[in-house]
Amino acid sequence: MRKLIILSAICFFTSCALRNSNKPGFPLAGLETVPQLSHTQMLEDHDSLVSLIHQVSPVIYFNKEVRGIDFDRYARRLRKSITNKTTMADFLHIVDMTLNVAQDGHSGRLGSWQLNIMRTNWIPNGIIKHIDSISMVYGHTYEKFANRNFTNKLELNLVYTNGDYYNMLPFSYKGVKFPASMRLRSCNGLNVHAFVKKQYAHISPLRWDRANRKVYHEAFYKSAEFFKRGGLQLVFEDKQGNMRQLNASLGDTVSFGKKILNPFGYNDESVPLTTHYFEKDGIFYAKMPLMVEAYGDSLAKQLKPFIEKSIVKSIVLDIRGNGGGSDNTYANFLGRIMKDTLKQDVVVGRNFSPYNQKQFNVNADSVKSKKGFSFNVDVATLKQPKMYFISIPNFTFVLPDSLNYSFKGKVYVLQDRYIYSSASNLSNLAARNDQLVSIGETPNLLGGLQTNPSILQLPHSKIIFRIEPQIDFTGAKSVVDAFQNHVEHQVSYSIEELYQRVTSSDDIFGREFLYEKDPMFQKVLELEGVQLRNKRRP
Repeated sequence: MRKLIILSAICFFTSCALRNSNKPGFPLAGLETVPQLSHTQMLEDHDSLVSLIHQVSPVIYFNKEVRGIDFDRYARRLRKSITNKTTMADFLHIVDMTLNVAQDGHSGRLGSWQLNIMRTNWIPNGIIKHIDSISMVYGHTYEKFANRNFTNKLELNLVYTNGDYYNMLPFSYKGVKFPASMRLRSCNGLNVHAFVKKQYAHISPLRWDRANRKVYHEAFYKSAEFFKRGGLQLVFEDKQGNMRQLNASLGDTVSFGKKILNPFGYNDESVPLTTHYFEKDGIFYAKMPLMVEAYGDSLAKQLKPFIEKSIVKSIVLDIRGNGGGSDNTYANFLGRIMKDTLKQDVVVGRNFSPYNQKQFNVNADSVKSKKGFSFNVDVATLKQPKMYFISIPNFTFVLPDSLNYSFKGKVYVLQDRYIYSSASNLSNLAARNDQLVSIGETPNLLGGLQTNPSILQLPHSKIIFRIEPQIDFTGAKSVVDAFQNHVEHQVSYSIEELYQRVTSSDDIFGREFLYEKDPMFQKVLELEGVQLRNKRRP
C-alpha cells in the first residue's frame, strides 16, 4: 500500500491556517470559572500535552510512517500560535486541535458522558486515582463551551460511499432547491478530497479509505474555523451533470425536503435488541446495537428454543452502528453456541516511554524476563518509537460454555463503517475464523485489539483527555497491516440504497425489509443458496 502523500501546496495552506488559528478569537463568555492561565502556563500545558501524546500514543508514529501525517510539525505550529494575547477560549481550541492531529478514535478531550462515567465508575472503582472532582467540573465547562463555539449549525447529511460524497436528502437554501443524491465536487476552490485531506487539526478521526486511497469525514464542514476564514463554498453536481453552488456563512442552516427516519451512523441506547427467525431458510437473526453484556445473555436465551429443535442452519449477528462496549458481550453469546474455542496468536505493542513504564509497571529487565514480553517480535512493526511487545499465543476470544449448543453452521457478521472498539474486535475475529463470516464495509479506522485508554490531565488548565496506548500488530507482514480492518465479503450501499434506508417508514431491521431490500442480508441469503426475488444491483 503506497503512503498517502500530502502535496506541498496543501501543506502551505494548512500552515497558514494554523498560524491564524486563533484570529479572530473566540468569545470569552463561558470560561470564567476555569483556571485562567498566563502565557507561560499555556506553553507549559501545551508542552505537557505534546510530551504525553508522544509517550503514550503509538498511533501518531503509525500515522506518520503509513499515512504521512506529521504530528510534530502540526504541534510545533500550534504551539507558535500561543501568544500573550491568547485567551483561554483560544487555548482550549489549540488543545483540541493538537489532540485532533493525533488522529485516533480513542484519543481526545473527554466529553460530558465520559466525565460522568469517570465520576460514577472509574474513580469509585479505583481505575483513576489522580483526578479530583473539581477538575471534572472544569471538564463539563470546557465541553459546553466547545460544543457552543467550535462547531457550526450547518447540517447537510452528507454520506461518503464508493469513494465520493453525496447529500442524502433534498434541501433548500435561501430559497434555492437542491435535489437529493448530488455528488460533492469541490470545497473552497479545491477538489473536496484534497480539501478534507488537510484538515487533520480540525477533524478527528479522519477515516482512511484504503481501497480508494482517500481520507474522508462526512461532517468535515462542521468546524467553525472554516467560517472564521470566510465560509464554505461547496459545489455539487446533480444527476444531470449540472453544477450547483452553495455558499454558506456562519450560522446558516438548510431546510430539508425529507426527514431522516433511520439515522445512518453509530447507535445510541434507544436502538433496541432485535431478533427474528426466518423459518423457511432456517436463519436466526439478531441486531446487536451495542456491546452490552446483558445483550449476549439475552440472545442466547432467545436462540435456545430454535437450537433445541435443530432448525437453525445459520445465525446472523448484525453489528451495524455498534460503537463497542464489552468484548464479553459477543464472547458470552458465541460461547453458548460454538463447540470450539475461538483463539488466535496476538501481538500488541506499546511505547517504551517513561510514562508507560510507570503506568504499566514495566522496565527493561521485566520486558526481557516476563513471559510473552519482548523488545523484538516476528511481525512487521514501526520504525519509531522504541516499543515493547506482548505476544499471547492462542489468545482466547471465545471459550465455549459447558452447556453450549455445539452449533456447526455459519455465523454471519453484518457490519458497516460505524463499528468500533469491541465491535471491531468481533469483525477481526470473523476475518480469521472459518465459521464466522464478515459481510459489509470496513470501519476505515485503525482497529485491532485495543486496551483501556490512558486518562490524563494538563497541570494548569486541568483539561482531561485520553490517549490510546496500544497497537495490534497481529499477523502484520508490513506495517500497513496494523490497520487490521478487513471484511470477507465487501458490500457497500449505493447512494440510492442509503436514501431508501434513511427515509423509509418501514422498520429497516424488520423481517420484510431485511429480506427484500437489505443488500447485506441479501448477501447472507446468497451465500446460503437462497434464490432471491428482488436481487440487488451487480
